[in-house]
Amino acid sequence: MSKNFLEAMGRIAVFRAKEQSLGEPQAGSGVSLALDLGSGLGLERTIEDDRDQLRGVELATSLYHAGSTASGKLSQKRAKPDFLSLVLAYFFGSISSREVATGIYEHVISPSPELDPPSFTLVQRRGDSILKERFSGNLIEGFSLDLGESWVGMSAEVKGIGKRETNYTHETVSTPADSLELTLAANGVEGLSAAERLENVFRVRAKDTGSNVWKVCKVTGVSAATPAVLTLEEAVGESSDPIDFHVDYLPTEPAWCDFPGEVDESPLRLVDAQVIVDGYFNGNEVLGGEIISGDLLGFSLQGKNNLEIRKLADGSNDPWASEAVRGQREIALKLSERLRNTIRQWQADHAESEQLSVHLRIRGTEIEPGSGYYFGADLIFPKCGILNAPIAVAGKILASDGDLLVMDDGNYGGVFIRAWNQVSGYLG
Repeated sequence: MSKNFLEAMGRIAVFRAKEQSLGEPQAGSGVSLALDLGSGLGLERTIEDDRDQLRGVELATSLYHAGSTASGKLSQKRAKPDFLSLVLAYFFGSISSREVATGIYEHVISPSPELDPPSFTLVQRRGDSILKERFSGNLIEGFSLDLGESWVGMSAEVKGIGKRETNYTHETVSTPADSLELTLAANGVEGLSAAERLENVFRVRAKDTGSNVWKVCKVTGVSAATPAVLTLEEAVGESSDPIDFHVDYLPTEPAWCDFPGEVDESPLRLVDAQVIVDGYFNGNEVLGGEIISGDLLGFSLQGKNNLEIRKLADGSNDPWASEAVRGQREIALKLSERLRNTIRQWQADHAESEQLSVHLRIRGTEIEPGSGYYFGADLIFPKCGILNAPIAVAGKILASDGDLLVMDDGNYGGVFIRAWNQVSGYLG
């Protein structure tokens, strides 16, 4: 089977349990997620050149690897509770879970005051299967939750220390120039069949004795042995003197390359969502308030942790960063409503004394028929201040676009989140 380089053939798995220490990969509690195209992490390499020095020439002559970090985005336009709970747990840093019915769990997420946020491990496959990567030391820098046309959508901005393992390697093998076989130093080549192993050898090249020209060698066979033996169609040269063959290939994969299974969850639908303002949260439920869903034109929630990823003079000799510190957490709401009255305008005029609570109730299907528990979450913000409420036009309808700041209410740190699904826990 030929390799498939379509992005849709890739996979991404994350590990719900936090790393014991920053950058120490997690091996349990993994789950594969159905994420939107464009999701994934990338390595941000810091490569410097010497153009800032006096060298007697104009162009660069040397490059220096100064280290690396990681970043990327994970998103679901049809958000599911597992992804939502994982993102919010790692963003806010604190979660408690309990079983409320057989196989059904409730998770309460709250803001942690700690400045060293929990980190998680992510594994991704590019295509099927060009390469696989394991990134450890990842943190949730920010998130966005939106009520779309049909679904609740969610995306997470991820920053990482840049610790990355791959399933590919580059090896130099010293063999006589007239040889038709190369034996790798220690590795086998990944693949159950001869055709798969052949596809997993990407390139073999060498320079003949006394030559400065690379010759790319055609590989006709790869043995199933460990170490593997590669058969070449023709020799590079006629000399029996050893030359260096450079081999790019996929060695037999380590255990982390095996992807965990997915979970079957209901996505969260717009028609099952409610937005309630000006209610009172008593620690268990929201009492009173006004359901504004009928006049709602848009709703989005954004959070940002203002992470600082730093390298330290710690003698580690590692190219990745050593520390991740959370800055001041920010949470904001954008609320667009039909302009039916002047209530929100008056509140905006008296922002110093007028605050309101916001309760977002999102649901999917019933977890188990007759259980009374639904896939979903309640996101409660007991105290929000109005930063601005400009009058706008949505289509041909007058609207009030509210920019709200989530504030500390004195009891819950400004945020109280409950979610329900069939996952026993997060951050454990």
